[in-house]
Amino acid sequence: MGSDKIYEYYVKVRDIIKEIYSSEKQNILKAAEMFAEALMSGHIIHVAGAGHSAMAGEELFYRAGGLVPVDPMIGNDITISSGAIKSTMMESIVGYAKVLLSYHNVEKDDVVVVVSTSGRNQFPVEMAVEAKNLGAKTIGITSVRYSETLEPKNTHGKRLFEVVDIVIDNHVPPGDAAIGYEGSPIKTSPLSTVANTFIVNSIVAQTTQILLEKGVEPPIWLSAHLLDAMEHNLKLLKKYRGRIRLL
Repeated sequence: MGSDKIYEYYVKVRDIIKEIYSSEKQNILKAAEMFAEALMSGHIIHVAGAGHSAMAGEELFYRAGGLVPVDPMIGNDITISSGAIKSTMMESIVGYAKVLLSYHNVEKDDVVVVVSTSGRNQFPVEMAVEAKNLGAKTIGITSVRYSETLEPKNTHGKRLFEVVDIVIDNHVPPGDAAIGYEGSPIKTSPLSTVANTFIVNSIVAQTTQILLEKGVEPPIWLSAHLLDAMEHNLKLLKKYRGRIRLL
């Protein structure tokens, strides 16, 4: 991108994280309290998103220092691994989110986190609505100001921020990509992955603090480089295997 464009991207990333921190702290705290309550009651955190939005679930599940009882809904048809065109097509199919909720055994008082920057397509809205019908608690990560300008493209006639219990605004701009070039319609370097990763890891950090303050050991993956990490991780693996599809 050239050093000037790299710096421009750095500034945009810095500014969007500062904006999330300044305006969404209370919503992140509410989400963490919801996480903590669910975990203390033996429930699971499910994370769903189409395309790049699914990476928030991968971040929470795969990384050491992330929560173990996270069930990312990252089937190949809906995530970026299938390619942008296929995941976009799957996002419009009526009933697909309901099938995933059944496949992942979502139960009453589980938490379902739905990630969608536009928040208007069938998959994210159906996921949130059907999860609530099952008695699950819902969190939406979306770009509220952007979504407000869009017409719903789903059978519920709603946008994600209108149907979830807790909304966290990722402040991602329309089109997602941040860096433009003079005389060209091309933009590069999407902000959503950075913004969504910051949000979900902020929720985990706050959840961990809440659990420790309540005297509860947080179910966190330990880095393999730490002493006794294998014993710790295998114990958690045994506890949650069968309840999380990727385990």
